[in-house]
Amino acid sequence: MPRFFLPTAQINQSRAILTGAEFHHLRHVLRLNVGDRLTLCDEQGGEHEGSIVHLSATSAEITIPASSSSVPGLFSLTLAQSVLKGQKMDLVIEKATELGVSRIVPFFSAFTVAQLLPERRTERVARWQRLAQSAAKQSGSPVPLITLPQSFSDLLAAVPAAAGKVLLYEKERTQTLKAFAQTHPALSSLWVVIGPEGGFAAGEVEQAQAAGFQAVGLGTRILRAETASIVAAALCRFLWGDEGSLPLPSPR
Repeated sequence: MPRFFLPTAQINQSRAILTGAEFHHLRHVLRLNVGDRLTLCDEQGGEHEGSIVHLSATSAEITIPASSSSVPGLFSLTLAQSVLKGQKMDLVIEKATELGVSRIVPFFSAFTVAQLLPERRTERVARWQRLAQSAAKQSGSPVPLITLPQSFSDLLAAVPAAAGKVLLYEKERTQTLKAFAQTHPALSSLWVVIGPEGGFAAGEVEQAQAAGFQAVGLGTRILRAETASIVAAALCRFLWGDEGSLPLPSPR
């Protein structure tokens, strides 16, 4: 069934209007007509199945039966990624969205190579948000909130006290993400912080630990920053599921 993105504010209990680029895709690319069925995906991960009841030159009216909507799980996963160069950051945004990340927080750290001028940051976030919307429409995941890039100190200060907190550190050899999950089997919110191409400075790791973060590793291999982000997001979904409490097998 074709899928289209529409913000929650534009979807009521029984009716929605599709306009703009999504309407163009519906009418001129897929060539859907009155009576055809489709799925509307909102930014919170909800899905709403409906049927086209009216078409105009610029919009499509969709009816949504009351029983056709679904809501996402309760587990909130925030991925804080030091800004990466070029298409690497695009890849992280796309794959993190597919994996159901709730929030993406770009930040600048000591070894960040990519630097964005302040006047270009809003434009870049808007571009990332469009990438996320496209990935969410394809995967059925929520559209993550993407914040403006910020400093490492501001990032640490913004993390809620009750959230689980881990920082991926390539030099950490004893504590793993799986071990952290075994001691934190039920979480409603988890923040995962991942460094740039050059990793974190030792002082930054100490600063994060002072803010309540636990440094964890992903094994013995040194992964590229963008690979580490995708692996971490996938592992978090496996370990905690959509509800934040997926039972783990007992160690043997």
